[in-house]
Amino acid sequence: MKGGEGLRFLFSFLLSLIMAFPALPLSADHDGKDLQPVLRALLVACDDFISQPDTTPSSFNNVTDIRRALLSDKRGYSMIRVSLNQALDRDSFSSLVQEAFQGAKENDFSFFYLSTHGVRLEGSQDFVALFSDGETETYLTGQDIQRALSAVPGKKFVILDACYSGAAINKGMDQAYSSSPFSGDDFKVLTSSGGMEPSFLWTNGAGTVQGGSFFAQALTDGITSSGQYAADTNRDGQVTLKELYRHQLKAYGASTPQVYPQNDDFVVFQYQPETLPPGQLRTVTGLEIASPHLLNPQEPILFSYTLNQTSRLAYQLIYESQSTWRFQHPQSIAEEGRGDGVVLPGRKEAAFQIKSGGEDLSGYFLLLLITVFEDYSRPQACVLLSVQTRQDDPGLKIESLPSFTPGKGDEAAFVLRHTGVVSYSARVLDKEGNTVAIIESGRMSRPLHLAEEGSQLWWDGKTKDGSPALPGEYRLRVTVISGNGRQTLDSEPFRLLENN
Repeated sequence: MKGGEGLRFLFSFLLSLIMAFPALPLSADHDGKDLQPVLRALLVACDDFISQPDTTPSSFNNVTDIRRALLSDKRGYSMIRVSLNQALDRDSFSSLVQEAFQGAKENDFSFFYLSTHGVRLEGSQDFVALFSDGETETYLTGQDIQRALSAVPGKKFVILDACYSGAAINKGMDQAYSSSPFSGDDFKVLTSSGGMEPSFLWTNGAGTVQGGSFFAQALTDGITSSGQYAADTNRDGQVTLKELYRHQLKAYGASTPQVYPQNDDFVVFQYQPETLPPGQLRTVTGLEIASPHLLNPQEPILFSYTLNQTSRLAYQLIYESQSTWRFQHPQSIAEEGRGDGVVLPGRKEAAFQIKSGGEDLSGYFLLLLITVFEDYSRPQACVLLSVQTRQDDPGLKIESLPSFTPGKGDEAAFVLRHTGVVSYSARVLDKEGNTVAIIESGRMSRPLHLAEEGSQLWWDGKTKDGSPALPGEYRLRVTVISGNGRQTLDSEPFRLLENN
């Protein structure tokens, strides 16, 4: 349903205010040289569509929250450019990119965020983003976006918050790929979903869009004081790409975030660890799940969290059926609080069970924490859980590529085929059987929506100590737990090639 003219005017007015106040410039030393790389950002969002459902005010809220987060980066952004509801084609997008990142040099940092509809076009394996002003629609592929950004010198951090966005980096796809258009040392990429998955927005019980995307909410929790910088696991004041990716996997369950490169320590956000403004925290922080992978549907779901404001709370379980989340049919449990539905601030512990009749349930479900108001509700957390009761053979096999060249930005890619929910650990062995790298440890599978069910793994070609592995022959060894069973299998040998 289209947004009203009043809403469009309001958003345009707010956008003009955003555009009128750029971020503060970086300080310089006495020789006029920058003390650190110059940071610039371009945030692009569309809400007003013709061929797809209107998402007002979701993408607008996303870019507003992302911009606010970037303004708190202690390195300082010299400029943050925002584009809202523009039907951009290749030329106009390239022009926008050049304007936003004008003056960028090889040691600079350019941040690009996109929030829009992602669509799948028949015959195309690439990510396709829809751009619209409500009257005209255009399409840009992942390659179009990469081509425009590749003209910008320096490091580029790209966040694609859209359905099927993992296809831009060939991740979450039906087969293994070692490279993508974004491969290479100058690109760092994070996507909200795999190449075959939709992404999700906040909606009320009637399906009306209310806030923003679940992915953007988790992202800003990870890099803001209001979320207690949750992505910074070692609390050193720096959020790396590896930390942010792992945070998104933990804090966002409806889709499977993807990243390139895997296991990368590039710093995407910095803050002062000692500064945490009191009284500005999100309503719910610090959600911890005792065990996200249940072996018995009657086993209680145990979790804890910190409630920072007096609230009315409810918990919801959203079940997956035929590769679709049943958001319209949740299992809801109200938190009684002090007896009248009001819950006082503090650290909370909760436990409840899957609904009656789910004794044979095997699959994925979401746990949502919801704050409830008189005429609407607001999700505070959305995490993935699973239960595995099947005892039959999961049909394991590993698909891999014969070789990869990490010097060209390639990653060794694997698809672990399995039926149903599993947990798995994986390590890379050399020709003599020595462990070279551990790439997964006790990871729970996720619903990637592949044509043939499975999980995907990648190796960046580095050893346990972070040094480059030598060229030669390797294999992947995976240990899988399915129900109460355990199996170990090896991939076919593959070769790490020198970059000639």
